[in-house]
Amino acid sequence: MQTVFLVLLLIAAVVAANAVYAKFNQVPVAFLQIGAGLLLSLIPLYRHFELEPEIFLFVIISVLMFNDGQNTSLHKLSRNIGTTMSLAVVLALITILVVGTATHLLIPQFSLALALALGAIITPTDAVAVSSITTKVAIPDRVMETLENESLFNDASGIVAFNLAIAAVVTGQFSVWHGIGNFLYVFVGGILVGLVLGYVIVAGRIMLINMRVDTPSVIVPYTLLTPFVVYFLAEAIDVSGILAVVATGLIHGIQSDRLRLTTSRLQIVMSTTWSIVASILNGIVFVLLGVSLPSVITHLRQRDTGSVAVLVGLGILLYVLMTLVRFLWLRFDLARIRAWDDHEKTRNAFVVALSGVHGTITLAMAFSLPLTLNGASFPYRNDLIFVAAVVILTSLLVPTIWLPLTLPKQVVKVTEAELANAKSEMVASAIKMMQARHGNNPTTSQVIMILEGQRVLDGRPSHTQLTELFDQTYAVERQTVDQMVAGGELTPELAERYMRVASRTRIQNQQTFWQRIGLFFRFVVVGKWSMSKKARARRKLFRQYKPRRGQTREQMMHRNRQLWGEMRSVEQKPYAAVIQFLNDHGTTDNQQAIGIVRRAYDERHRRLSGERDFQEAQNELLIEAFQLEYNFIQSQTSRKQYDPELANQLYEQISTDQLVYLQSINAD
Repeated sequence: MQTVFLVLLLIAAVVAANAVYAKFNQVPVAFLQIGAGLLLSLIPLYRHFELEPEIFLFVIISVLMFNDGQNTSLHKLSRNIGTTMSLAVVLALITILVVGTATHLLIPQFSLALALALGAIITPTDAVAVSSITTKVAIPDRVMETLENESLFNDASGIVAFNLAIAAVVTGQFSVWHGIGNFLYVFVGGILVGLVLGYVIVAGRIMLINMRVDTPSVIVPYTLLTPFVVYFLAEAIDVSGILAVVATGLIHGIQSDRLRLTTSRLQIVMSTTWSIVASILNGIVFVLLGVSLPSVITHLRQRDTGSVAVLVGLGILLYVLMTLVRFLWLRFDLARIRAWDDHEKTRNAFVVALSGVHGTITLAMAFSLPLTLNGASFPYRNDLIFVAAVVILTSLLVPTIWLPLTLPKQVVKVTEAELANAKSEMVASAIKMMQARHGNNPTTSQVIMILEGQRVLDGRPSHTQLTELFDQTYAVERQTVDQMVAGGELTPELAERYMRVASRTRIQNQQTFWQRIGLFFRFVVVGKWSMSKKARARRKLFRQYKPRRGQTREQMMHRNRQLWGEMRSVEQKPYAAVIQFLNDHGTTDNQQAIGIVRRAYDERHRRLSGERDFQEAQNELLIEAFQLEYNFIQSQTSRKQYDPELANQLYEQISTDQLVYLQSINAD
């Protein structure tokens, strides 16, 4: 139970860091996640927290690599397969040898096998980490494509080399030729196993689709289990489970068109699920780094007061060495990225070298180092984890500072302000047309509320603004009811009874959250109501519907139906007057407040009138409203008011909203 609680705290820390990043994106999210981990390390439960090393490979890396594989474009990969293999396999292996040799020479206490294991840990790059630190600069498309393809396979290269190095550390023996042969067997075998299993799993999923067994409750777990099954089977025959899940992911990407032959709802659920899972797993690794760093540093200081400084220097030196090797490899065309001239070639080589950011896979491999060796603690495990952490932090900091100085700023084709303004115009046009065609009946009002949700609005309306609007709508109701009494349509008693209902609508919606909590406290704990004017009105209203002494159940129900019938007969004109008032007084500044007030009155109207079965009519009006939005965008585009990029984003917004809203209505 304690382990479950600790894992849930890790997830909560990831969520908190992501929430902070959503508001303050000047700092890469990886740093925020590490900071969240440092805060967790203050909790006593985390002082001796360790996950089994196998969990990282099986639960975290396999899932992330499968997701990367299924999101990789095979066309782009095949077009640059030579460059990808040069960087991801040849350069990765050379870098491991260079880093391992340098580490062994600088720190002889590290055996060559252990030093090579360190090289395998810090060699893989992370395209996701690159994206997180380059959101504000314009990295050339060819360069970014190269980095993404490289990270897909050099992760696998690093993991295979890491496993071989750890095996050499454990056994104390290593043969170059045996190592090369084993590497090829594990590498190629993993790919072949993944391809075969990928085709089998995809065929099974297509069979389920053809059998109409393609509900999210079946397909989503089926796909989520795929990397675990593939990894387990591949490791069972001693080939690379990581490469197997990458190959299986690629097969899923190749077959994506056939796999899309299912419901749109399932496609959205699948895409969203994988996005969330990948984000959480990436974040957990960085949070764990923050959790583990204080403990690692403490152990290093206990052993030798100079260890931390030496290892920091080693980590920075190894980062510089790897960056230099990457730059020279590309500058001398050992891996080619198409360029117009030498200047562009040098720039591309420089950007790729600096963008060799190390992240999730590096951390996961560091944490997957064995806890023990031959019954004793694994030697220098904390040292390797700390060096890996230094390399990761350095590789994140350097490009964050340097790339914005050398690359142009990211040019946003459509700014958030432009998109928000266009959405507001689109929604306003559709609302105006819907009101002109169908008036202000409840179904139309409900559709208008849905359309209002498409607007991009910041913050929430102030309590003062809402209070003022509810006061105004209450005054409109009072004026309308008074006119009905003057015209002989209502008796004064029935008018007063209705205004008590109207007063309840105003009071309920004007109270803040804390006022409701206070009211609950006074009623439940103190045992009495506050005798304010509004409270007395509420109590009087509630007593109206309280069963009288001696009444039977049938008599009480008949009386309540009579009261509701009276309210229903009165409510039509005041409701119409309120909706007309809200339509006439809507501005850009009070859109959200108008929507909230309208929703409160619509809900009361449906409750009083008993209109609950209006789904079909609402569905039809929604389709009409979305079509009006499509027409508006086409009109604005043809008149050159909207450029194609803005129009495409608006089309995408409408398509997504149409799918989500209509399916939610049908689900109800």
